[in-house]
Amino acid sequence: MSTKNLARTVLEAGKGGAGTWKRRRDNRFFRTRSRRAVATLRDADDMDNASLPRFRRTNRGSDDKLGAAERWLASHVGRPWNKVRGELFARFDTRTTAGRHIVYDHMLPWVAEAPRLGCHCPPKFVVDRHGILRRAPAISFPHNRS
Repeated sequence: MSTKNLARTVLEAGKGGAGTWKRRRDNRFFRTRSRRAVATLRDADDMDNASLPRFRRTNRGSDDKLGAAERWLASHVGRPWNKVRGELFARFDTRTTAGRHIVYDHMLPWVAEAPRLGCHCPPKFVVDRHGILRRAPAISFPHNRS
């Protein structure tokens, strides 16, 4: 079942898998340290200055469902970029951290309004010289045939 609220659809993603393994490793490390500390306390005569190691919480992290956001931008190909950008800011609440993350870290970098220098990823969309949103041409990498 699809959610009509695009902003919620993009943000209601699952948790990242790598975070699970990191938490498991950290918990195992913490339990080992705690057992060692309790063992030394058990054998100690003076426990006035005894302390157990503190557990440091780890952030769960999350994945974003970006397919819906990319399809939304793709559905607006052929329209003026200024209007699409206005609708983008109307649809996503950039006053929230999550909204800012989706808009400024994902959706706006997908659109190349001018030639970009030093960008680590090719754009998915471009704005032509008339201000119309277009799909970026596919970049093919030459294969080394030795």
